[in-house]
Amino acid sequence: MVIGILPMRLLSQAIATPIQIIPAPQKITHSEGQFVFNENTQLVFDNKNSELKNTAIYLQSFLAKATNLSFKVSTKNAPDNNVIYIGIATNLALPSPEGYQLIITKNKVSIIGNSLAGVFYGIQSMRQLLPAAIENNGNLKSLLQFQLPCLQITDYPKFAWRGLNLDCCRHFMDKAFILHYLDVLAYYKMNKFHWHLTEDQAWRIEIKKYPKLTSVGAFRKEKEGNIYGGFYTQEDIKEVVAYAAKLNIEVIPEIEMPGHSLAAIAAYPALSCNKAPLAVANTWGVFKDIYCAGNDSTFVFLENVLTEVFALFPSKYIHIGGDEAPKYRWENCAACRLRMQNEKLKDAHELQSYFIKRMEKFANLNGKKIIGWDEILEGGLAPNATVQSWRGVEGAIAAVNSQHDAIVSPTSHCYFDYSLKSIDLAKVYSFNPIPAGILAENEKYILGGECNMWTEKAPQNLVDSKVFPRLLALAEVLWTNPMPRNFEAFNQRVVSHYPRLTALGIHYGFDKQGITFSIQANPLAKAFQVELIPAQADLKIVYTLDQSLPQIGNPKAIVYDKAIQLQESGILKAAIQQVDTNQLEVFSRQFDIHQAIAKPCTINAKPSDSYAANGANSLVDGLIGSIDFHDGLWLGFQQNHLEAIIDLGENKKINSIQAHFLQSMPSWILFPESVSLYTSSDGIQFKLFKVLENKFPQNVSETSMQYFSFELPNTSTRYIKLIAKKVDKCPEWHEAAGSEAWLFVDEISIY
Repeated sequence: MVIGILPMRLLSQAIATPIQIIPAPQKITHSEGQFVFNENTQLVFDNKNSELKNTAIYLQSFLAKATNLSFKVSTKNAPDNNVIYIGIATNLALPSPEGYQLIITKNKVSIIGNSLAGVFYGIQSMRQLLPAAIENNGNLKSLLQFQLPCLQITDYPKFAWRGLNLDCCRHFMDKAFILHYLDVLAYYKMNKFHWHLTEDQAWRIEIKKYPKLTSVGAFRKEKEGNIYGGFYTQEDIKEVVAYAAKLNIEVIPEIEMPGHSLAAIAAYPALSCNKAPLAVANTWGVFKDIYCAGNDSTFVFLENVLTEVFALFPSKYIHIGGDEAPKYRWENCAACRLRMQNEKLKDAHELQSYFIKRMEKFANLNGKKIIGWDEILEGGLAPNATVQSWRGVEGAIAAVNSQHDAIVSPTSHCYFDYSLKSIDLAKVYSFNPIPAGILAENEKYILGGECNMWTEKAPQNLVDSKVFPRLLALAEVLWTNPMPRNFEAFNQRVVSHYPRLTALGIHYGFDKQGITFSIQANPLAKAFQVELIPAQADLKIVYTLDQSLPQIGNPKAIVYDKAIQLQESGILKAAIQQVDTNQLEVFSRQFDIHQAIAKPCTINAKPSDSYAANGANSLVDGLIGSIDFHDGLWLGFQQNHLEAIIDLGENKKINSIQAHFLQSMPSWILFPESVSLYTSSDGIQFKLFKVLENKFPQNVSETSMQYFSFELPNTSTRYIKLIAKKVDKCPEWHEAAGSEAWLFVDEISIY
């Protein structure tokens, strides 16, 4: 149906659209009335700036598709009535060049920006004031009224760096998908696209001087025997960069060095210390074969690569990675040791600093600035480098307090490959890009933040459900930085945006874990009460207690209707009831009823902030951690051994003890070297009962969970002390040989 021929009386009867803009504008002033579009509405731009014409044409194209109305584009000499006017003014007194004012009256819409970017963002806010269905490219399924509420918005971003890092190496994303993501990033005023293009598992960018980087490095042989891969030609890159520029998005390429470089080494083995033939990696993790820092030919190769990269990307930044580079090969390489000797470097960490500084010098000579992950701080930071802080915020604090720029994207809030169990919408919205511990005068060095979408477990068809709606929270944190934050009010706006995301072609996921568990332990009754809470009230849950899948058609599956009473150890599996079982997501908890549940427990050392669970209480809560070490049940230690003491309250007869540990070799998590058990009746004098040496194999790629079991027939004791000795460094056979290993522990079950 052609809306352009509707009578004016129908258009004027439209109902005002609620203000549900994300990210929320800094200031909104409301007025009475509406501006109503019709077939005579004109788009007017200030002819003093010729580039505004392209912005006007962008707006014309969007509105024409959205409304099926034709909009004439002209200069400001056109009549000042029934117009949408765009212009640039330098007297807005806004603190950012991306700031704008959107003024809507009954006769006119004015979008005035501090710059072209400001005008563009004003247009995005105007789009969000219109019905969600306009985003469906004119494929309107019902009659719509097009109007804007009268108001004035004054708006600008808090942070200049508002980005998404998309890993296209672990899984390839096709060009159309990238272009679509740029559209949606722009819609939510994100302005940086950090494009992760090289990895151990693939080299995705065509380099004409080194054709094997893509003919060999862009493809890997999967474990099943099939060949998987793809890459972007230089023409593809140019198209993406040009398209992003029209959307005021800067594309920053990441070319990893010195680590995460196995795909390049597979193509050109002489780049490594060993110079031995290798295959492109077909597993995830960190690999010990990295670029050789001792041979000048490595730097010649990288300079030649970057020369072609610089020509493709006009961004002033180049991301060079710098993370997770095991030093084992360097420490055992004659050329690297000679380099350290000649350059008077005391260790391999300083050799990495030399590597980064040398590449920075080349980048600076070519008018570029480097960005690196926070490992580039180790051994000494390159003079002009920007630090991207991911292992917490400590890297950002160290960088800005030494007057270096920083981008903040910690695993705690910004890693969207993590499940909603670890990072849900509310947690992202709680993120503060300015960490405590930064001097006030140095806050200016915090450029902003990024969400990181790593794709080890997320091929293209799953990326949407990982990124959205969480990206909406980060967009508001980085643009508006609302303080204090009202998550409930924000979440209401998110819900209103779900139809917009659908119209934009985004297959968004939940805002929080699909099912959460509310668990109350009753040690006296030796039972648990479990409530299952769906992410949305209208969702039905089914569960099983026999380890079968909780799905329609399973006679053992029970429809959840009230709290579950568990009086036996076992596994509870639950899922949202749905017809499409191919999309079945199972949430589970393993319960273990034993004598130490809820007993006082102390530990000798603080676990990592990222793997702190519920502290020492997690060791005696009756819940067994899964092989997903992000499930919030595991305690992780990278610097300390574990010493845990449990007080049973009185001398009790016990027969056995099981201590649960996790091993995930690609993540540097190893079973303990040994576990020692002590008993005591007074908590002061402890007697060694037994030492168990690790007998489980370590050199296996699969993540596994094992318990170290002690048999104590007819033993009576009050206190139990357990000491787990952590593996110090990853062994020589490990891909991260020499790196600090992790110890992960959960339940200490006493029977």
